Amino acid sequence: MKKRTFFNPVINDTATFIETSEESNGKHSIVEIELYKSDGPPLHYHNAFAEKFEVLEGKLYLQIGKQKFVLKVGEQMTVPPGTPHKFYNLTNDKVRFIVSFEPGHTGMENFIKIIYSLAADGFTDHKGVPKKFSHLATILVMSDSNGSGLYTFLAPIIRLVAKRAKQNGTEQWLLEKYCQ
Repeated sequence: MKKRTFFNPVINDTATFIETSEESNGKHSIVEIELYKSDGPPLHYHNAFAEKFEVLEGKLYLQIGKQKFVLKVGEQMTVPPGTPHKFYNLTNDKVRFIVSFEPGHTGMENFIKIIYSLAADGFTDHKGVPKKFSHLATILVMSDSNGSGLYTFLAPIIRLVAKRAKQNGTEQWLLEKYCQ
């Protein structure tokens, strides 16, 4: 049986796959996240899927565009494709939430597996960012994660580095090591 729960010791959170894109025939990917105090990812967007957040425990802080929200237990919000967003936790209390990617997205699932596993193996910095730029570029491209604001200027470089990582076997190595 494939591993379903991944722990990131750098940012102290856990991701558990409830239903993968493959299991839902592409309808969605569903992941339960336990997040402790964290700045979360930088503002970003995805073109290939919407992201739906539903809080099960605690409070989830969510920024969509320039608007900020605090979601409580039972509340949910969907971020449409192409919309800059980020999630985070300002408190010392755990927040547990479901994030669904609709339609399902294997690349985003692999992003989670790889980034958490790189952190567990000591291959990320103190903020959880991969130490090797080729690893970062690869997982950003595979997950359709696009930077917002000033980060958009890095997109051509990220795509070029990811293309080279695919050609030289880095992408395949990451998939085989962390996604089997």
